[in-house]
Amino acid sequence: MGGAVTVGTGLIAEKWGPAIGGLFLALPAILSIGIALIVRLQNRKAGPAARGDRARRAAVLETTGTSAGGLGLVAFALVCWSRLSRWPAWLALATATAVWSGIALLAWIARKSHRSAVARNAP
Repeated sequence: MGGAVTVGTGLIAEKWGPAIGGLFLALPAILSIGIALIVRLQNRKAGPAARGDRARRAAVLETTGTSAGGLGLVAFALVCWSRLSRWPAWLALATATAVWSGIALLAWIARKSHRSAVARNAP
């Protein structure tokens, strides 16, 4: 699956250039294989009689963390793009790293608070 995603990314890069294609390269290829491995490992730990709930929860957590990190990575790229030509490199990278961490943390907290609100309103 990761190879298919990489080929798709290559086609995107061929059509719209390497700057756009590079945005799609790492995350989808790594995420799909990572989730498949987590599901397999969790199902093995749960045993043959399990219904797959443990694996499903692990995959949801992995996907949520990846989404939060991905939002942070977009913020990191925007800060680098806007500041590397104007600030010293160390300051731009330190600021971008702080923004990445902050955005990823806020996304994770927002997901947890949304999940809690949904659980409270469930019948």
